Amino acid sequence: MSLKSFPAAWNKFFFEPQSPLNIALFRIIYGLLVLATAFLLRGDWLAWYGPHSWISASTMHTVEPGVRLNLFSIIPPTDFAINALFVVFILAAISLTLGFCTRVSSIVVYLCLTSIDQRNLFILHGGDTFLRVSGFFLIFAPAGAALSIDRLLRIHRGHESAAELRPRLPWAQRMIQLELAFLYLVSFWWKMKGGAWTEGSALYFIFHLDEFQRFPIPQFLLRPAILRIGSWLALAVEFLLGTAIWIKKFRYPLLVIGVLFHLSLEYAINVPMFQWDVLSAYVLFIDPADLERILNRLTMPS
Repeated sequence: MSLKSFPAAWNKFFFEPQSPLNIALFRIIYGLLVLATAFLLRGDWLAWYGPHSWISASTMHTVEPGVRLNLFSIIPPTDFAINALFVVFILAAISLTLGFCTRVSSIVVYLCLTSIDQRNLFILHGGDTFLRVSGFFLIFAPAGAALSIDRLLRIHRGHESAAELRPRLPWAQRMIQLELAFLYLVSFWWKMKGGAWTEGSALYFIFHLDEFQRFPIPQFLLRPAILRIGSWLALAVEFLLGTAIWIKKFRYPLLVIGVLFHLSLEYAINVPMFQWDVLSAYVLFIDPADLERILNRLTMPS
């Protein structure tokens, strides 16, 4: 690409209208993941975020001073108010998943996710951060333009044709895609700074941390040579998912490798929801025409 053609390529990448199917399907998956995250927190909701929680609001403010986007700082510090916020969070996530009042729902979900993160930073992982940042861009995306109650209502009112799905600007979807690629590249960068990954011993330590173990790993996979190769392969996979995924001919093979990579980690390592949070954005890399064919096959009567 020449410097002269860069502006045209930039505009095409961010602003050439495309089918909203990808971002709509991402909205549904995203909403389900937010609901799953909320229900995992429900059992200890007041222990994490209540007025007598393990980490008080004042302690959290000392750790992270300054003005923060945090609903917990403006609602009354009572069990009732904090439980009511959970109910609002759940209702907004359901509404977002269904695509009802999509824009408003996405704003409420983002505010709740951000408040949860700011109220207790000590229980977060990268998947939580990915959900929060993706939720911000979802506010500006045409997430309710397809597969939504909002679209059905527009069709019913005669504001939109049922036979045609109008292309929309994809810039918000592109930002989520870039966020995913950046996540992989940052992970790769930090791993390269640690000797355990470059020398190949990292997976040995990871798989022998009792607090992170989930299901038993076959013993032959725990041999030093296998773990060394696995450590190096993890570096290669993360680098390629952050770079080569933008090359169309490599995209689908890399998505398949990425799915297998994350499912293997989901099996072996107990970090709730992280793998699924990351995998949710893979749907944004599917060609819209291919995605439409897949959905048509799934919805066509046999």
